[in-house]
Amino acid sequence: MILIVDDDDTTRFLIKRVIRSVDYKNQILTANNGEEALSVLNQACSANNCPELVLLDINMPVMNGFEFLQELQNSTIAACCLKIAILTSSDNPIDYLMAHEYPVIAFLEKPLTQDNFKRVMAA
Repeated sequence: MILIVDDDDTTRFLIKRVIRSVDYKNQILTANNGEEALSVLNQACSANNCPELVLLDINMPVMNGFEFLQELQNSTIAACCLKIAILTSSDNPIDYLMAHEYPVIAFLEKPLTQDNFKRVMAA
């Protein structure tokens, strides 16, 4: 299972297409922001069905990616072994540095490519 956290409908659609072109078996969940993502994770993980990968945007309304990562660290879900990859359009070096203060496995620039997806799945 893979969770895509991004506020843009078109971006989520394109990410799903890349994932499906490489891995058509994995279930894909989506969330529009960090708050929705926490809810999705709480529900999935309470059923012992945590996603194996979270693709997380940084700039989102309601709760951005960094706020999500902070809340996640303070939750019971943090004990799960979630692989989180930042997938963003930001090329700000500060965002890169801030992302690596959290347990993220990759910092990727949009758009997601098949090679980048394969790489984070193998991490």
